[in-house]
Amino acid sequence: MNGLAGTLRMGWNALLLKEEAYEEMRADANPVVKGLLFIVIVGVAIALLSLVGNVLEWASTPNLNQIKDTIFHYMTQMPWWEMASKDPNFVRIFDQIWNTNWYTATLFSSPGWSAIDIILIPLGLIVRWLIYGLLAYLFARWLGGTGDLSGTLGVVALAAAPQILTALTLFPFVTLGSVVSIWGVLCAYVGLKTAHNLPWHRAVWATLLPFILALVVVLLAGCLGTAILAAVVKGA
Repeated sequence: MNGLAGTLRMGWNALLLKEEAYEEMRADANPVVKGLLFIVIVGVAIALLSLVGNVLEWASTPNLNQIKDTIFHYMTQMPWWEMASKDPNFVRIFDQIWNTNWYTATLFSSPGWSAIDIILIPLGLIVRWLIYGLLAYLFARWLGGTGDLSGTLGVVALAAAPQILTALTLFPFVTLGSVVSIWGVLCAYVGLKTAHNLPWHRAVWATLLPFILALVVVLLAGCLGTAILAAVVKGA
């Protein structure tokens, strides 16, 4: 329990951008394990809060089957329906599409579906953490950093702390925009600066270069995909 409490305390201090939290993580005997634990805690907390929000929204939303029946009733009163419904094939195909779409909407609006996020959200955070942490380590070392990979992954894990702020969106009229993302970048900056003993300007580059690389890869992939699609269309 002390380990869990200590991890949460460290995460809170990291959220406040206190360098001692990142230094404590870097000096830990198992920074990767503690970082993984912290990310899982944050991910599960976000998923549970999201589940609560979805349950509240579901409880206050009118029954979708009633909405479906009401819309269908008024739709069949329109002039175009009277003409189109003379074709039995149209009615059959329309019923299939109509019922399938509403079934899908009902399925995904169910609070039970949100329970899957308890697995997906932590898993997504872990994948992002590992990819960004590895790239940040390579760039930090390239820029003269002295930290090791385990320490880098540990401090970068603390950059997930601002994600818990998404809980504020449960309250009406609360929007965060890009605040969480920017705060996370600031946390990563403090962590890399602390773990690798980098001057501030090199720490900035070590923090941002993984994002720049990802953007370049996405742009290149988009250009390549467009070129392939154009070649296929031209060949056809």
